[in-house]
Amino acid sequence: RAISGTVTDKQGNTLANAEVAIVEHDTIRHRTITGDNGRFRIDAVPPTRLELRVRRVGFQISHVTVDASPLDRSIFIALDPVVGVLDAVNIDGEETQKRLSPQLIEFYSRARSNHLGYYIDEQRLADLHPEHTSDALRTVPGVVVRPARIGNDVRIRGCAPLIWIDGLRAPGAQIDDITHGTDVAAIEVYESQAGVPAQYTDRSATCGTILVWMKDR
Repeated sequence: RAISGTVTDKQGNTLANAEVAIVEHDTIRHRTITGDNGRFRIDAVPPTRLELRVRRVGFQISHVTVDASPLDRSIFIALDPVVGVLDAVNIDGEETQKRLSPQLIEFYSRARSNHLGYYIDEQRLADLHPEHTSDALRTVPGVVVRPARIGNDVRIRGCAPLIWIDGLRAPGAQIDDITHGTDVAAIEVYESQAGVPAQYTDRSATCGTILVWMKDR
């Protein structure tokens, strides 16, 4: 069984580079990106009702429930434009104010107060300009980055850490399998359970935890 479809705006214009993900119990199971024609396809889906999360820069996140019982299902998803902006907040006492998502506000708060994690912000990512997201982790203490079939293989204490993408678990995934360096706004790395925010604590994360925050889509 497969799910395919087209992502458009409200005027029917197709949207390239929209992220379409299957989410199950707050966990990313599959993820793909629309092509230049706005089309996407996800193969080998279970014959059940699925939740799709669709994101793109400049548009509101859409959650769509799809019945995947038919052998092949094609759908159209129209995204609403983002309206309004978040209130400005000060970061690290700087006079310049930044407009941030609630998730990034929490990121900067932890970066100031939680010294058990390692934090890579958007400015640092811009300076590094990593070819793969994992390249930004090469100087993080305790992290080993080695070449792999797709991007790099990331290890902490000899095994793979648990990856979270925008608050959703991605068990068994490598960071380069499910992210692109240019789409990442911030990264948090925790070598052990110590310091991991309570809402992202998982007993299966015996090899550390990496929280990845994506730029608004």
